[in-house]
Amino acid sequence: MTAPNPPLVAGPRALANRQRILAVAGEELLRDPAASMEDIAAAAGMVRRTLYGHFPTREALIEGLLDQAFEQVDRALDIIDTRRPPARAVADLTIALWAVGDEFRLLLRLDEAQSCVRMTDRLGPVRSMVVALIKRGQSDGIFTDDLPPEAVARVLTAMVLALLNARNDGEWVGAGAAEVAARTCLISVGVERNAAVEIARTAAA
Repeated sequence: MTAPNPPLVAGPRALANRQRILAVAGEELLRDPAASMEDIAAAAGMVRRTLYGHFPTREALIEGLLDQAFEQVDRALDIIDTRRPPARAVADLTIALWAVGDEFRLLLRLDEAQSCVRMTDRLGPVRSMVVALIKRGQSDGIFTDDLPPEAVARVLTAMVLALLNARNDGEWVGAGAAEVAARTCLISVGVERNAAVEIARTAAA
């Protein structure tokens, strides 16, 4: 088997090719999670040598898609004002993550063990922010304290991903999904329903 080509120099043309590969790979793998590197190269209108020059393996390509997704997540985290009341900040965070949910559609569909592990690892900053908010909310008596903050953060993170999956799979097709997701997260941590409805509505607006 021929050894992979070394990575291409990151000039303007190479960067444009890389972005095109990632965009096409996202479309092709969303359509068919089993699409091969050859299928992706053909769809991108380039020879395999060019594709392998940027991504020597399928795993490297998936890692590139993860990088792209979590760049969006990092930007979403940057806009959250954690000085707000904890319930409002949790709603803001849920809606911000939902806004970049399209970036996760493919990664959730691939259902590859290693991809799931990498996603879990990279969600660390999200969980850290949620833990801090839950601690404040529990201290203020706004959130239930039946579970420790770390466990609640895991539950909320998993819940948002599960709701995205349900949306992607057509199991949930209602309008205002981001607002409903935020409301669901707030209710799950003990916020009274009417209050959760109002907080989620305000955050979504």
